[in-house]
Amino acid sequence: MLKALSVSELNEIIKNIFDAEELLQYIKVYGEVSNFSFVRGNLYFNLKDENALIPCVMFGASSSGIKEGDQVMITGALKFYAKSGKLNLYVTTIVPYGSGVLFKNFVELKNKLEFEGVFDEKYKKPIPDKIKTIGVITSPTGAVLHDIVTVSHRRNPYLNIIVYPARVQGEGAENTIIKGLKYFDKQKDVDVIIIARGGGSIEDLQPFNTESLAREIIKNSKPVVSAVGHETDFTICDFASSLRVATPSVAGEIVSVDVVSHIKELNSNIKKLHFLIFSLYDDYYSKLDLLTNKLNNLIETKKIKYEFNLKNQISKLKNINFINLFERVLEINYNKLESLNVQSIIDRGFARILKDNKVVTSIKNLSNGDKLTIGFRDGSVESQVSNIRSKKQ
Repeated sequence: MLKALSVSELNEIIKNIFDAEELLQYIKVYGEVSNFSFVRGNLYFNLKDENALIPCVMFGASSSGIKEGDQVMITGALKFYAKSGKLNLYVTTIVPYGSGVLFKNFVELKNKLEFEGVFDEKYKKPIPDKIKTIGVITSPTGAVLHDIVTVSHRRNPYLNIIVYPARVQGEGAENTIIKGLKYFDKQKDVDVIIIARGGGSIEDLQPFNTESLAREIIKNSKPVVSAVGHETDFTICDFASSLRVATPSVAGEIVSVDVVSHIKELNSNIKKLHFLIFSLYDDYYSKLDLLTNKLNNLIETKKIKYEFNLKNQISKLKNINFINLFERVLEINYNKLESLNVQSIIDRGFARILKDNKVVTSIKNLSNGDKLTIGFRDGSVESQVSNIRSKKQ
């Protein structure tokens, strides 16, 4: 009966097998560099060909000008790290060995499509100012979709996001991405399409480096945003799309209007408008109050003037009535005086009798033989008293 082994025991056996094999302690391997990184003086990358890859590490080395996609020849030893159960090729030397096949294919395809005009601006659709619905073509699991949804909804909680689940790596991935483009092209309510996946090696990004995907993108009636890989990664999908962004999170920002900021700005503008309205109200109220005071003062001045003129007119009227009354009194008195005027009496047919230039008012003042002067309106006569008769007689 076989003895059961722990994981540690199994990994230790495997490690010993690799350590004991002299052929694996000094080997030379050539292939294409992918998933390259340089951290704290150590090189980490994969060495691959069209059918396989092996993780590599080189401690205490400079980058030596090696970059993603380079074809290199390395010398090193194959080691199995028992603790993590990981097999690595520990590199001692690395030298260039031609150009990487995948990178070469990428450049050739890019040049071909660029020459045909596939990347021309006439195929770039403008991103709409008002976006209500976006279609996302990506893996339904993982951080990429989470980043797009989180960023988009933080900026615009009302944005509608439709996800088309697609494979973004490996065999058949290209076809699922193209199906997603065709699906969203038929959806009238979708305003923009995002093709997204996280970073990866050049072989991981191969589904996005195909001619059929590029031609499908420019055929689509809707603008396509490419959010594939990291900022330093470029794919054929990037060049064919209407817009290329560095990361999926940036894609979420591009397609979402910052509604929260707009609401804050709107509230701020409303407060400013209220302040302006109240300021204008206070200003116009002050002006109205000033004009009202001026009008009241003008009315009061006019009132005083009219009252003065009225009193003056009344006084004049009173004076006119007094004059009329005075004239009437004068007329009466004149008539009275006129009635007492001797000449007036004479003019009415009476005569004035004078004796020794004195008016005779009674027969008692006369004697027979007295000489009298009788005055008429138009002259006088001389006469002598001859017969005196009293009323008693």
